[in-house]
Amino acid sequence: MIESSVPSDMARPTRTVESHWALRVATVAGIPIRLHFTFILFLVWIVAAGRDSGALGSVLLVPAIFLCVLLHELGHALVARHFGITIRDITLYPLGGIATLQGRRPRAREEFWIALAGPAVNVVIAGLIAGSLVLLHGPPKLSYGAFGQQGLWEDLLVANLILPTFNMIPAFPMDGGRVLRAVLAMSLPIDQATRIAAGVGQVLAMGMGLAGLLTGNVILLLIALFVFIGAGQEVSATGALSLIEGRTVSEAMLTHFERLESGQTLQRASEKLLEGSQQDFPVMIGEEVLGVLTRSSLIQGLAQEGPTAYVSGHMLREFRRATPADPLEDTLEHLASADGSPILVMEGDSLVGMLTRDNLSEFLMLEAIRHRRGLQKS
Repeated sequence: MIESSVPSDMARPTRTVESHWALRVATVAGIPIRLHFTFILFLVWIVAAGRDSGALGSVLLVPAIFLCVLLHELGHALVARHFGITIRDITLYPLGGIATLQGRRPRAREEFWIALAGPAVNVVIAGLIAGSLVLLHGPPKLSYGAFGQQGLWEDLLVANLILPTFNMIPAFPMDGGRVLRAVLAMSLPIDQATRIAAGVGQVLAMGMGLAGLLTGNVILLLIALFVFIGAGQEVSATGALSLIEGRTVSEAMLTHFERLESGQTLQRASEKLLEGSQQDFPVMIGEEVLGVLTRSSLIQGLAQEGPTAYVSGHMLREFRRATPADPLEDTLEHLASADGSPILVMEGDSLVGMLTRDNLSEFLMLEAIRHRRGLQKS
């Protein structure tokens, strides 16, 4: 599966899944590969179950399947890179993997090929395994009901047939939902295409949920919930992107804000924090910007060195810059991240504005209200 790293809540950008919950285990083609903690627990459970049953050989199937899932996600990632879209990372979960794209939104035709690339990898793997089995042992006898009890290669073949079939269900956040949205977006506005594709996905999710309830299948219920929530988040994220498409940083940035001098103390910074709603402060020496003192770095500095320490010793010296003419959508990834430090808006060497997570949230909220009122008037 693939996802965009923009916030899903139009009213307030939120953190994306970060390394707090996922362990970076490798880098492939320059793309960080992470294992979510739930996946690690899942592996531990599988190994324990294998020991109890005396079938440790079957445990080999788990890493083999997730290698196929990783190759599936790399298929998405490398095709996205071909179209000039950056891949932040790939994270593996018990129910599959997610390749997180960042930067600009893929065009409809690009999204079509990016979404198809993952299932296509599994089809190729299945073809290679099937061909090898035919050459070595004759046509394989496959049984979906005996999955995990057949030979390793037969089970892996079944898995690579199930993966693309399941992923091509036309429901967000699975690949089939993105393919459907891409096809619709070739002739419809992206917002409308997303709402239709999400609606189809949520109807299918309700059907899966009902089937899960009737059969007592907990896994099917979890998948239905995952699909239903994912479809709603996709609509929100697409709506947020649409609201700021074509807008510039100058339209959302703060122009009235407090500054700190590098020689001021953390005591003075804490006073400014309490005097108003501003939580992050550019640190200056005259008209030159030296860094940014964030709320978290201020609190950490007070705890470590006390109120008499200077702000220059606790500010962030590496900070994100933008110009007033930069596209606003280029700032979403940074502001939605766990760091979420403010972006200083510069014209040459002059500080002219500041963009924070909170004021971008307010901008999106106000734009959403204007958009709804505009639709009602029309």
